[in-house]
Amino acid sequence: MGMVSKEIPKINKLDAPMLGNIINVLVSKGDKVTKGDPLLILEVMKMENVIKAPADVTIQKINVLVGDNVNKNQTLIKF
Repeated sequence: MGMVSKEIPKINKLDAPMLGNIINVLVSKGDKVTKGDPLLILEVMKMENVIKAPADVTIQKINVLVGDNVNKNQTLIKF
């Protein structure tokens, strides 16, 4: 009928985009955040990268602490 259905994939986790060091976690378990809200700060080669929410989600579990070194694709937060 000419209608196109666009399925939006469900986002259920946030993975580290690169290896680095967690210098601040800005959310807590149970927080409801909207797309673009800052979640944590990842330091890579002495540059601070603010990692933002990819969608409107509720924080279910935070897998990292301040000071943790993380690897690329390591799960940081579950939604």
